[in-house]
Amino acid sequence: MTDRVNLIETIAKEDKFSTFSKLLGTSGANIVFSGAGEFTVFAPTNDAFGKVPDIKMNELLQEANQTKLKALLSYHILPGKVMAANLGSMSIRKSITGQEVAFTDSNGLRVNGAGVQARNIEATNGVVHQLDTVLTQPPNSAVIAARASAATTGPLTTSTDIPATTPAVVPAAIPAAIPAASAAPAKSVV
Repeated sequence: MTDRVNLIETIAKEDKFSTFSKLLGTSGANIVFSGAGEFTVFAPTNDAFGKVPDIKMNELLQEANQTKLKALLSYHILPGKVMAANLGSMSIRKSITGQEVAFTDSNGLRVNGAGVQARNIEATNGVVHQLDTVLTQPPNSAVIAARASAATTGPLTTSTDIPATTPAVVPAAIPAAIPAASAAPAKSVV
């Protein structure tokens, strides 16, 4: 008998991921886990979301249908189960959005420059790795540097890296419409 639960429940039961868990639900990004297969989730902590400027969080939360938020959160999910020991050997991998995520293992394991803290939190349908920073989507310097086989410089949290629209490659399983009433001010979430 195993005491593991699915990714949604695994993330929800960890207090340090409460913001990420709530945002996955309100944006509809968590629907991807209802599909077949396993996933690797890079879950930013509540403190990581605290680094995102209030004005950016408000913009993401108050947008009709939370399209940008859904795209941003989906970028934290890779198809397939990848354990931490295998992350450092990969330089680039595509998230479920089809956008590239860069990995380095110098000065600690990093994803787009964000530090990987807790590792290999297993669920029935994948694995969760804890991040100290919310990832931003390409084009960002970590992915560009990985493409050029250069080292990344550090966490990227600039709002200019967040695209204006959801990429066309976000899986169709992620719903496009979430009622605007589910949006909440950043102070109540962070």
